[in-house]
Parts: sequence; C-alpha cells; structure tokens
Amino acid sequence: MRLRSQRLLFAHILGLSVASLALCALCALCAGPAWGQVPEKREGSEAKTPFVVGSVECPDPKTVQQAVLNLIPPERHGLLERGVRVELEDLGDSYRVTVWKDGASVQKSYADPARDCDGRARFAAVFTVLTLMPPELGAAPLATPPEPVKKPTPTPTPTPATVPAPAAARAPDLPPFVHLELSALFAYAPAILEAPSVHSFGGELRVALGRGALSGTLSAAYMQRAEFDLAGVECELTRLPFSVGARLRSDFGAWSLLSDLGLSLTAQRVRATNLLSGHESSSLDVGVRAGVQLARQVGPHFAPFAAAFVWISPAPSEISALPQGVLGNLPYFWLGGAAGVSFGL
Repeated sequence: MRLRSQRLLFAHILGLSVASLALCALCALCAGPAWGQVPEKREGSEAKTPFVVGSVECPDPKTVQQAVLNLIPPERHGLLERGVRVELEDLGDSYRVTVWKDGASVQKSYADPARDCDGRARFAAVFTVLTLMPPELGAAPLATPPEPVKKPTPTPTPTPATVPAPAAARAPDLPPFVHLELSALFAYAPAILEAPSVHSFGGELRVALGRGALSGTLSAAYMQRAEFDLAGVECELTRLPFSVGARLRSDFGAWSLLSDLGLSLTAQRVRATNLLSGHESSSLDVGVRAGVQLARQVGPHFAPFAAAFVWISPAPSEISALPQGVLGNLPYFWLGGAAGVSFGL
C-alpha cells in the first residue's frame, strides 16, 4: 500500500509540470506577432528632401539614396539634414560621386565599363556613408567597395619608330675663288704735246684671284692695228698691254662695284707706211693702269659687267723715221671702255 501511494504522488507531480510548460508556450504565442504579419518600416527610412541628385540613370539617384538610408542607423538620419548633398555623374565607362557637407566636398571616381547600374548604386552609397560617418566617429566600419576589375586590354607591341638620322649641317657655299673675265675694249688716246691722236679696238682676258673684298688681278689684252698721221708720216700702231694689280670689291645686293689699280707693261710696234724705205720700231712702255667696273650677278657663277679704264705712260717711246728723224712720241695716256662677262670658278 505504501509503494502504491508513492507512485500516485509521482504521477501527480509530473502532470502538473507538463501543464505548466504548455501554459507558458501558449502565453508566448499570444504575446508575439501573429503569423504572416509584415513588420512595420522604421521611421525615417525615407528622407523628406532628396539629398542625392544627378541627371543620370546609371546609377539612379533614388536607388543610391535608399541604399544610404538603409546603411545608416535611424537615430543618425538627422545627419543627412545638415547640409549634405550627393552628386552623381555618368561618364560612360566610369562614374563620379561627389559628397558635399558643410561647404566641403569629397570626390571619387570609379571605372565601370560594364555599366552595372546596381553595382554603381551600392558603391556610391558605401562611399557616401564612409564620407559622412567615418569609422573613427562611431559608425560601424564598412569595407571600401572594390573597384570593378577591368579586363586587361591586350596592348599592341609598339613598333619602334624609325628616327631619321640628323642631317649633317651643310657648310655655306663659298663664292668662287677664281674669276675669268672676257671683254671687248675700245681705247682712245688724245693728242697731247708731240703725241698723236689714236683710237683702237681690241679684247682683254683678266683673271681675278680672291673671295673677299680684296683680290689680285692679272690681265692680257690685244689692241688691233691703229693708223695715225704724225708730221706727214702715216703710221700703224699695234699694242699688247699686260697688267698686274689689286682689286677692291664692294657688293650691293646683286650688284658689285670693283676698283682696279695696277702696274702696266705694254709691248708696242710702230711701222711707217708711206716712206720709200719702210721703217719699223718696237718698244716696251711701263705705266699705270686704273679702272672701275660695275657687275650684275646672275647666278652664282655668271656676271655681265661694264667698265671704264685708263692707261698712263709717263715716259712713252719716241717715234722716228729716216730721213726725218724723231717725229714725236707715243700717247701719254689712253681712255677706254669695256663690256664683257665674268665666270666664277
């Protein structure tokens, strides 16, 4: 009987425990929300005034603003009303986010050739939150959004450009050192004292050596036979003038003015033509030759010119015939002109 009473007591205690547990579970179910009930949205999840602006669609400003609000705790939403402004710019293969706060701005650009608009919105929101609420101010640390990995673009192998070798500096062309001058001459000797009046034509070859303002000259001329009358005797005169001297040159653009001065040596032959016994004499006169020449340069090696000159013989040779004896002397000086061309070598 005693054992039976103990079993009944144990069963009674076990029943009370199960009833207590069931009552607690029912109370818990009644206190919680009903099944299928949607939780209410947190206050402040939507800002009264849009603070994300931009006339772009990728990323969408409204999507970025909602993402920012979801990342910031509700008690910190008042931070967005203190001069906060977020500007979005779509740059095609990239986009730019500019966060303004209290007149200062922070800007960040992201590359996104694939134009993933949702990804752009997430990165823009994370950057905005990190700028407004950096971790050191108490916000939960957020990972910096990784920039989209761009597919490596194969770079073409650069072809080495052929660099032309620098051209050697060309030395300026020097003027010719040698000038050959060919000219036709006319010379006239006036009658002075016992010298007859004579005129003659001829030709001259002159060589000028030098490049600068001063050069040397050599010349040889031939004057054809000239006839004259002296004391009733008709004579013929042939002359071969030679000279050596110096030349002073002045250039005026294409024009050149040349002054010559030198020593002359003239071989002369005089023959009487109206005497019964022909008489012929030769002489060598020493004198001075001076002249001036005007040349016009045509190309680097050719120049026509005109010149005037004078031959002076201080002690001309005498003219004599038999049986008359001394008839007079050859001219003291000759005045002449020349025209020709000069060739530079």
